Amino acid sequence: MKIINISVLILILAEVCSGQSNYYVSTSGVNSNSGSFDAPWRDIQFGLNQLQANDTLSIDGGIYSEKISIPINNVYLKNYFAANPVIDASVINSQNAILYIGNRSNVTIDGLEFRNNIQNDARGILVDGSGSNITIKNCKIHAIHFSADVNATINENTNAQGIIVYGTNNTMPISNLKIQNNSLYNCRLGFSEGIAINGNVDGFELADNKVYNLSNIGIALIGHEGTCANEANDQARNGIVKSNIAYNCISPYATSGGIYVDGGKNITIEKNTSYHNGFGIEVGCENIGKSAVEIIVKNNIMYDNQIAGFALGGFDFPNGSGKVTNSIVRNNTCYYNDFSNSGNGEFYFSYSENCLVENNIFYISDQNILGYADLSQLYLNFNYNTIYCQDGIDQLITTWNGIEYNGFSNFTSGTNTNSNSIFANPQFYDVNLVNPTFTLLENSPCIDSGNPSTIIDQTENDYYSHSRVEGGIVDAGAAEFGSSTGIYNSDYINYSIYPNPASGLVKIISSKLIMSCKIFSTIGPLEFQNFNRNTIDVSNLKPGIYLMVVEIENSSYTKRFVKN
Repeated sequence: MKIINISVLILILAEVCSGQSNYYVSTSGVNSNSGSFDAPWRDIQFGLNQLQANDTLSIDGGIYSEKISIPINNVYLKNYFAANPVIDASVINSQNAILYIGNRSNVTIDGLEFRNNIQNDARGILVDGSGSNITIKNCKIHAIHFSADVNATINENTNAQGIIVYGTNNTMPISNLKIQNNSLYNCRLGFSEGIAINGNVDGFELADNKVYNLSNIGIALIGHEGTCANEANDQARNGIVKSNIAYNCISPYATSGGIYVDGGKNITIEKNTSYHNGFGIEVGCENIGKSAVEIIVKNNIMYDNQIAGFALGGFDFPNGSGKVTNSIVRNNTCYYNDFSNSGNGEFYFSYSENCLVENNIFYISDQNILGYADLSQLYLNFNYNTIYCQDGIDQLITTWNGIEYNGFSNFTSGTNTNSNSIFANPQFYDVNLVNPTFTLLENSPCIDSGNPSTIIDQTENDYYSHSRVEGGIVDAGAAEFGSSTGIYNSDYINYSIYPNPASGLVKIISSKLIMSCKIFSTIGPLEFQNFNRNTIDVSNLKPGIYLMVVEIENSSYTKRFVKN
């Protein structure tokens, strides 16, 4: 019999008092048991098949060799009290997905690990059909491969996906979908994506996920692919993609974005970090005669990407692709992109209509290439940006609709854009590519340099969770200088935190006296406070993205911190 500590006992009593039935699975259990805490079942699928609506199934730590599906609505499947249950699908080919959720509502998956699904069309988690209130959170998904052969031939028929959502019902969408705080990594995807929302999906949130070391696109929001036979509903729409980290999503056979919108509608992409991918963020539409509409890309950081920081438009309009319309790219920071020297620089524009690109920072690599505009951009408003290359204002290179412009003034006059933009060093806090911090120093020219007419919702925060407007006019870039909460850099003091990301002890390295350290979640509340000066134990924090605020000689300084 297990010994129950006080915390566990309180948890069990709370579950009993709630009127909800709770059952348990353990590697030491037996399926002929009752499924109670003291007499758990052995197999997850067996346990799921015993549940009734509103039941919870808790999984103890250990390795479970299964593939599973959710048989009813109103189910909570979770790890047991901080345990690490691993569902390992090695050599199991009975279904493509390790976890299948089909035509279900009110389902939560929390704190499980899914690994080793190796077959063509392999999926870690598949959600399809219709349904509402589906949440996937705090999970790990890895080793999802389309083939066991690392040198296998890759074409459009070789595919694997970490988390894939297909809205296939003609009239009833998948709605109120939440994918939160998951880690997806080390997958060979073929022609597919790490996390994808596709078809009739209306209302979703992808937040605080970490996707990395993938052989293709990190996160994709997709429409117009025939996933839903009703063309009017065949479009991922009304969604938010925020505070995710995507890196090392690079394909040897295509340009893979860390975050990619392909034909989506009314989607906001904000406060994400995208680095060392193909594109940082791409907004496009691959299908001829279709559009990506009303996409907002704001307060993101894109750096050290292979081809460009961001891409906007239909790449081969009108005969080879669709187009992008009525979309906004504002208040983003692009730094040292195009490490492959492709000639695209910080941005790649193809065909768009009625789009706005303003209040961004473009800090250009030593190629001196600002960007490449391939096709006409109808009614593009491209202005109020801060642009900088270290070799000087006359060395800036921009290709615009087939014409190369040398120098900042030639670019602005020749393209009739950026008349209110400035050429100036943004003066970031720390620009090393290993662990950069893109907050602004107090004499940065980006402060109050954005468009005075930019409309900012009062609830909007910048990348670092500061108020988006301080001083009356929005700053350029993803970071706003200053904060009503006092979390900002007022003077330049060089310090570092190591390791980052981390799972246990973190050291703060500074040449000056460290007074205190506080850690905030990205939505603001204080998560942790420590006055031990140099070393912090973060092992009790949940995996995710945090802000570490260090007080050094009576001033506060902020760095972004990732807990594994």
